[in-house]
Amino acid sequence: MSAVPARTPALAPIPRKYRAMRKLSLVKPIVKPIVSPIAQAIPVGVPQGRASSRTFLFVIIGMIVSGMMMLLYVNTLTTQASFQKYALQIELSQMTAEEQTIASVVAAGESPASLLLTAQTMGMVPAETPVFLRLSDREILGKPVVASALAVR
Repeated sequence: MSAVPARTPALAPIPRKYRAMRKLSLVKPIVKPIVSPIAQAIPVGVPQGRASSRTFLFVIIGMIVSGMMMLLYVNTLTTQASFQKYALQIELSQMTAEEQTIASVVAAGESPASLLLTAQTMGMVPAETPVFLRLSDREILGKPVVASALAVR
């Protein structure tokens, strides 16, 4: 830092046309001359005097009461959301148990013994010589033979 004191820049005087606008403002603004024409063009009145202590007390109590009411409202919404979450968790666990039951029934139905029993009740018989179909050229591999019900044990 230097020892030379800082100087404020010299400000240009207010043009004559803005001097008439100064009379429009209700309160004389405490601003630099560059900003004062803008501030003078906005007619804003600043109230003079003081508010009574009773008014101040009512404002503070009103703010506290409204804040407490907002807290109560937010707390109520949070509690309601937690009850909904609990109900949905119970529903999810019930649906998971039902899904596992259905999956076990399907797995039991897909077992080879179950499929054989179901096919026999429908009147189907196992083939003695399997035949395959090659899809690339649609050729039948093997010789198809009609299965007979007598071959079944």
